Amino acid sequence: MTSGHAAVALVRSAISDHKRLCAGIIGMQSVSMVAVLSQPALNARIVDSGVIAGNVGYIERTGLLMVAIVACGALSSVVAVALSSRLAADASAELRSRMFRKSARMDAEEYRGFGTHSLLTRSTVDANAVGQAVFAFAATAVTAPLITVGAVVGSFRQSWRLMPVVALTAVFLAVVIGGFVLVVAPLAARLQRAIDRVNLTLREQLVGVRVIRLFRRERTVGVRFREANDDLTGLARRVGAAQALLFPVALAITNIAVAMTTMWSADLIGAGKMTIGDLTAFTGYLSQVVSGLVLFLPVIMLWPRAQASGGRIREVLGSAEADAGGTAQSPASGEAVSVEFAGVGVRYAGAHQSSLAEITVDCPPGGITGVVGGTSSGKSTLMATVARLVDATSGHVDLGGVRVTDLPLAALRRDVVLIRGDHQLVAGTVRSNLRLADGDAAEDRLWRALDAARIGGALRDRDGLDTAVAQGGRNFSGGQRQRLALARAIVRAPRVLLLDDALSAMDRPTAVAALRGLREALPDTTLLIAAQQVATVADADRIVVLDRGLAVGVGTHGELLAGCEVYRELAAAQGRRVPDADARVPEAAR
Repeated sequence: MTSGHAAVALVRSAISDHKRLCAGIIGMQSVSMVAVLSQPALNARIVDSGVIAGNVGYIERTGLLMVAIVACGALSSVVAVALSSRLAADASAELRSRMFRKSARMDAEEYRGFGTHSLLTRSTVDANAVGQAVFAFAATAVTAPLITVGAVVGSFRQSWRLMPVVALTAVFLAVVIGGFVLVVAPLAARLQRAIDRVNLTLREQLVGVRVIRLFRRERTVGVRFREANDDLTGLARRVGAAQALLFPVALAITNIAVAMTTMWSADLIGAGKMTIGDLTAFTGYLSQVVSGLVLFLPVIMLWPRAQASGGRIREVLGSAEADAGGTAQSPASGEAVSVEFAGVGVRYAGAHQSSLAEITVDCPPGGITGVVGGTSSGKSTLMATVARLVDATSGHVDLGGVRVTDLPLAALRRDVVLIRGDHQLVAGTVRSNLRLADGDAAEDRLWRALDAARIGGALRDRDGLDTAVAQGGRNFSGGQRQRLALARAIVRAPRVLLLDDALSAMDRPTAVAALRGLREALPDTTLLIAAQQVATVADADRIVVLDRGLAVGVGTHGELLAGCEVYRELAAAQGRRVPDADARVPEAAR
C-alpha cells in the first residue's frame, strides 16, 4: 500500500464512527454551494432585465432574493465549518488514543525500535497534522467539486465559445498543483523525521542536564541541538516557501484568464453573439471555476505532510504486538513457586554475541536467590526473561514447572513483579502510585506496605498518602524512591519478585531493614535479587555469579568464596573479607 493510500485508509478508519457528522457536513455544504452558484445567473438577469431595461422594481426584487440566498448560504457555510472542525478534532483524538493503546501493548524490543522521542512526535505532531488535513478536506469535500462542476456547466450555458479559456485555466492550475505536490511531499517526510531528531536531542539534554552542567559541556550539547534545529528550520522554510508561492501563482493564472475573457468577449459582444449580462455571468462563473480549484489549495498544502504523518502513524499501528502468551494454567495459588532457568541464552537483534549463554539455575520456591556480577554481565537480561520483557532465544524459563512462554502474559504479569533501579514512579501522590499495584487497596494496607519498606515514618512527617510525587519521583531521594517502589510491590503481593539493582541507592543498614520488612510482608514470595555489591546478596539462599553472560558459579556466599574466583575478586574489590588460600582448600585435599 502506498503512503497516500495508507493515509487515506487511516483517516477513513478514524472517522468511521462519525457518519452522521459527515452527512451533516455534506448537507450544509450543498446548501451553501447552491447559494453560491445561483449568484452569477441572478447578476446576469439584473444587468439584462433590470439595468439595461431600466426596470428598478425587478432590480430590487432580484436583489432582495440574492440577499436572502447569500444569508442562507453563509449560515450553512458557518455550520459546515464548525462540523468540519469537530470532525477533525475527533479524528486526531482517535489517532492519539490508538497510538497510546498500541504503545502500551508493544514489547520492549518494539518500543526501543521506535524510541520514546519518535512515539511522542507521532502521537502529537503527526496526529495533529492528519487532523488539520481532515479539517481542510472536510471543509471543501463537497464545496470544491460542486463549485467547479457547477461553474463549468453554468459558463457553458452562458457562452460555449469561451470554454477554451476555462480549459486552459484548469490545465495550468493542475500543472502548478501537481508540481507543488511532487516537490513538497518528500520534504514533508524529511520534516517529520527532523522533528523526531529535535525531540530526541531535547529529551537527552533535559534528562542529563545536571551531568551536562557538572562537566561544563553546555557548549557541546548546544552544538548538537543547534545542528538538529537548523536542519528542521531549513526544511520548514523550504516547505513554507513552496506553500507561500502556490496561492499567488494560482491567483495570477486566474487574473490572466479573466483578462483573456474580457478581450475575447469584446468581439463577441460587438458581433451580437453575447450580451453584457452574459459576459458578467461568464466572468463570475470563471472566477468560481478557479475558486473551486483554489479551495483545494489548503488540502494540497497540508496533504504532503499529512501523507508523511499518516504513514508514520500506520507504521506504529501496523507493528507487531507483544505476544499474548499461551493458554497454560498458572501454578496453583496459595503456594510458593520456583523459578528455573534451563539452558537460557539471549541474543539481542543485531548483536554480535549473546548477552546470556547456557544459564541453568534452580531458584527455590519462597527462597532468596542472588544474581551478582559486574557491569554488562547479563544480570538485567536474566531478570527480564522471567517477566518476559525479553524472551530467551535458546533454552527456557519455568515458573513452578510451567514455561513462562506457555502462560498467558496477563497472568504472568500478575504473578511476577520486576523492580529496577530507576524506580519508575509517576506524577501524582503516594496513594496513586501505590494503587497502581491494586486500585482497590485499602489505606491501612498501603500503610502496612510503606512501613514494611521502611518509609512510612518519613511520609507521616509530610502529607502521608497525599504526599505529592513529581514525575519520576524527583522530590524524593534515590533511596526513598526505591523504597516507594518496594512498597508498591508489597501491595501487589506477587508470587515472584525480581529486584534488579533495586537497593543500590540505599545505605547498607537501610537496605537490610527494607529487605527484612519485605520478607515479613511477603514470606512466601520467591525473591531474585540482582546486584553488583556482594554485600547485598551475601545472605541469599543461593547466589548465581555471572561474567560476560556466563554463569561461572552457583552456591552460597561461603561456597563461592571458596570456589569461585570471579566472586572472590568482586568481594575483595568491595572490601569484603576473603579467606586465605589454605582456608579455601578442603581438608581432604590437603
